[in-house]
Amino acid sequence: MAYSVNLNGPGPWGFRLQGGKDFNMPLTISRITPGSKAAQSQMNQGDLVVAIDGVNTDSMTHLEAQNKIKSASHNLSLTLQNSAAPTLKSFLVSFGILKTAPAPVHSYTPANTEPASRPPWVTDDSFSQKFAPGKSTTTVTKHILPRGPPALARGTVQRAERFPASSRTPLCGHCNSIIRGPFLVAMGRSWHPEEFNCAYCKTSLADMCFVEEQNSVYCERCYEQFFAPTCARCHTKIMGEVMHALRQTWHTSCFVCAACKKPFGNSLFHMEDGEPYCEKDYIALFSTKCHGCDYPVEAGDKFIEALGHTWHDTCFICAVCHVNLEGQPFYSKKDKPLCKKHAHAINV
Repeated sequence: MAYSVNLNGPGPWGFRLQGGKDFNMPLTISRITPGSKAAQSQMNQGDLVVAIDGVNTDSMTHLEAQNKIKSASHNLSLTLQNSAAPTLKSFLVSFGILKTAPAPVHSYTPANTEPASRPPWVTDDSFSQKFAPGKSTTTVTKHILPRGPPALARGTVQRAERFPASSRTPLCGHCNSIIRGPFLVAMGRSWHPEEFNCAYCKTSLADMCFVEEQNSVYCERCYEQFFAPTCARCHTKIMGEVMHALRQTWHTSCFVCAACKKPFGNSLFHMEDGEPYCEKDYIALFSTKCHGCDYPVEAGDKFIEALGHTWHDTCFICAVCHVNLEGQPFYSKKDKPLCKKHAHAINV
């Protein structure tokens, strides 16, 4: 659901953007500084930025969006859209990049009951005992619902379990006939050992690892050849859990920060020169910090370049009396700005 936010200037506005046309990702609010003007509005982290000062953001690059926000001096108008999926993983799901398995559905069939056409005191011989004076008529029954096995990631390698012949006579998952000898158990079903084979090369999987794909079973070699995706980093086939990011597939251990080399998992990441970085390293390596408060100068913040440093406009103040020096003549001493009145101050 779209909504509008108007922030009264001047900046800094107190929020950070991520995404853009150059990243093939929609512009979103990635962080809101506590206590800032953005934090006092109704915008939320993860919301999509639909328009900036009435200009649609669909065709904007990240830098173009930053410059558009910086050009707003007295008032910043944003059109945003609520996002129900602020995390990376749910973001990928919402854009169809990451597929998730549906939750298992359990059905409950009530036990057969006698038609209630006759009153209970006629059909139930113990009715009078149940409702004797002084006897509680409330009964509590605890039902334990069956819990299915956890869903396996696509490409997970499995192995069937052998069972000897016994009085148990399960049905075979392949031919649907009764098994009267030794049998295998795999994927929650039972199988004749001679019928549990690779769907492509027909190799017996009774004593081999297998992978389930599209309701069929394959040996590891056939699965790797026909179904397994290729990792964008190491260029080998991915068997097991797959990470979908940047329109490519990766081993979870291969999709890592370009600086610290730690896997992202489901954490937020930023792109710089085509390389992904975790938030900590991105801020340390690429963000511009204000020389006055040592906090990053974020997208939308109004800033000043002076004395060889970058300052928030509200942080560029006299080191003695703290009067704001934006647009005013100033002096410097020991790398600190001074107003004209305190230009010759001794204790700075």
